[in-house]
Amino acid sequence: MFPSLLSVIACVIACSFVVFNSVVFKDFRHPAIIHSVMWASILVLHTFVPHGLFPAGPHVLSVVLFSLACFTGGAILVAYLFQHRNSEDIVSRYDVPYFRRFYIGYFVMAALVSPLMFNRARSIAAHGTTDSFMMNLRLGLNNEAFGGSFGWMGYLSLVALSALFLVALDIGNKRGKQWFLLILPVALFYVLMSTGRTYFFLLVITLLFIFSFIKPEKFGLKAFASGFFLIFVFFFLIGTIMGKVGEGSGGALSALYVYLLGGVSAIDVVLSTQPDLAYGSNTFRTFYAVLAKLGFEWNPVKLVKDYVYIPHATNVYTVFYPYYLDFGLSYILISQFVFGVFHTVLYKGAIRGGYGYILAYSISVYALFIQWFQDQYLSLLTSWLIVFALLAMPLILTKKSAN
Repeated sequence: MFPSLLSVIACVIACSFVVFNSVVFKDFRHPAIIHSVMWASILVLHTFVPHGLFPAGPHVLSVVLFSLACFTGGAILVAYLFQHRNSEDIVSRYDVPYFRRFYIGYFVMAALVSPLMFNRARSIAAHGTTDSFMMNLRLGLNNEAFGGSFGWMGYLSLVALSALFLVALDIGNKRGKQWFLLILPVALFYVLMSTGRTYFFLLVITLLFIFSFIKPEKFGLKAFASGFFLIFVFFFLIGTIMGKVGEGSGGALSALYVYLLGGVSAIDVVLSTQPDLAYGSNTFRTFYAVLAKLGFEWNPVKLVKDYVYIPHATNVYTVFYPYYLDFGLSYILISQFVFGVFHTVLYKGAIRGGYGYILAYSISVYALFIQWFQDQYLSLLTSWLIVFALLAMPLILTKKSAN
């Protein structure tokens, strides 16, 4: 089946945004370039690859193109406001031995709890019916009938990742490299126990960007290409271990298409209907969940979304889904403009050398990159607040006044 003329035109316009942003902003790490390359790639693949999914209709094509315009507009606004600002590098000094105590402390905490975590994982997986430990663990964690949960230990994955991100700032010396090699396996253990691939995306993407600001001479475009190739290799590897890909090359390829391109087809189905607006129940679910825990009569929406058939079953709908359900199309465009401003402000601070900005921007790129899959901005608000606290404490408490 030949692609529709409308899809081809949308691809051309999306690629034009890539060219425009590349000319204007130049640095491939700039959020506007990342955003446009990501969405242009998804549209081109969805249009020209024979994936067997529902084609992208005018609803989703229009939303993607207007989102590109809004995000780019936010980035341009920040660039305009910053052009009159002092462009000198941020000079910050830290008490390095004291700073190291934090990521060493986080590492020790995560390492000590890891045996308990593994025992709990074995207990959850014991109720499974397959021959695979990891498949049984995934089923136990994700199926409400099993009722499996790591409880408070689940937050140790954020502690381990925070230790890894902090030590990445210290990678420039021998001791920092040694600690990095010690912390990395522990962080990978917690990523594996989460049974999800998004934590792995978070780990790799964040490290790539941290290293690109700390050691730009060694982590250029080639290193990023290798890193993203690694992401897709592990996508299949972890998916195979977790039983999330079909049998044979055809099943694996079909699974890739559903994960990579299914969100576009799924959100097009949603956009073709007029929802009963939820007025914040989806985007501010965290606050409703907190109120429910405090005893208020609030019922937060389910984290696991309903499935739609495209014709394969999927319950991922790109970043647009919760914003559309809450306030409609206008909320999608406003949120994309805000994201453009948000990411670009962090980027401006990161290129000036501020450690806090480097960490914040590098982590935020994960949510930006994963837009084609699902919203990871407000839906992970609790996790972001915990990570922010874990990363902010060592930077604030160990900072020294520059002479």
